[in-house]
Amino acid sequence: MIKRFSFLLTTALLIVSCGPTKQADNPITTVAIDLVNVIDDKVAVIISPATITTDEVVFYIPEIVPGTYSDDDYGLYIENFKAYNSKGVELVATKLDENSWKISDAKSLSSITYLVNDTFDIESEHEIFSPSGTNFKVGEEFLLNLHTMIGYVEGQKDKGYRIEINRPENLGVSTTLPFAAQGTAVSTFANTAVVDRFFADRYFKVIDNPIMYDAGNKEVFTVGDIEIVLNVYSPNNIVKASDLRPNVERMIEAQKAYLGDVDATKKYAILLYLSSGEPDDAQGFGALEHHTSTVVVLPEGMPQQAMDGAMVDVVAHEFFHIVTPLSVHSKEIHNFKFNGPEMSKHLWMYEGVTEYFAQHFQVKEGLINKGEFYDIITGKIQTASAFTDDMSFTEMSKN
Repeated sequence: MIKRFSFLLTTALLIVSCGPTKQADNPITTVAIDLVNVIDDKVAVIISPATITTDEVVFYIPEIVPGTYSDDDYGLYIENFKAYNSKGVELVATKLDENSWKISDAKSLSSITYLVNDTFDIESEHEIFSPSGTNFKVGEEFLLNLHTMIGYVEGQKDKGYRIEINRPENLGVSTTLPFAAQGTAVSTFANTAVVDRFFADRYFKVIDNPIMYDAGNKEVFTVGDIEIVLNVYSPNNIVKASDLRPNVERMIEAQKAYLGDVDATKKYAILLYLSSGEPDDAQGFGALEHHTSTVVVLPEGMPQQAMDGAMVDVVAHEFFHIVTPLSVHSKEIHNFKFNGPEMSKHLWMYEGVTEYFAQHFQVKEGLINKGEFYDIITGKIQTASAFTDDMSFTEMSKN
């Protein structure tokens, strides 16, 4: 174990020493992620922040992200946090809490490095909902929810991010994060394979665009003017994206017809991770919404009919989130605080109205009949009747 950790530390320092010299008036944050030189499920990350003009600065990994409604403290999965100036001299970095580090002599800060643990194989040790977590399966599959891997410097959330990911040559990528123009490399990795370059115009766009790398079990098709990417990771190669496509395509066609002129995106990615069911694999089944994509986690062993049904219920719900809260929302959502959050009073609308849409469109567009729709709504009313009625929806939502 000690030897393996030492190798990781050496790799991280090599990345730092090969990184760029910090330049004056740097307007963006640059990030390098190494998916090739992975040891013991730890991925090396190097961040070069935009220009800093204060003597001290705080670096954050999110405590909470939109759509989860829980304090998950993603900083708990960060190890070996270091800060350096342009000469490779280590700066003083003091850990303030689970998710933040104060860096001294910040005007000279050139790079921040750390190692990231994935969450799927230790789900018994935490309560992170699987679709908001990460999976590092070396040479086979990487599910990257970037809020677990990339942080931000205080005051720089609205600056651009340029992200470079060194990935194995045999893996393809699925994401709605825009690719960046080619340019000078952020870092020179040991054992470089293929480097993907992405750009986000602010930090929210970084965490709003998850990435999946795998061998390419994928279907790409168009519904109206929206390009749909359906990417499936099936560890035992049981489920094919081509088998799921007809049902998903039919569903999204119905959603588009139901929404009419609502047209929030030209590309939408469905990143489906199928869990093997083993103790060291994902156990939290469901999905997490984003503006232009959703991460879905389901058990691989589901029969085809059950999986088709789950994909309609789960993905339809997440897709309708493009209406609320992704388009219609309160100031707390618009100016989301990833650390020290202020919760909106409108959770009842974001989830309740969305779930109603996700059911009503099915009967409206002929995917189910009226009897089936009434059975679903009756079941929801019966479930709701088990809860107390002495708390308002707004009070429940804010807390």
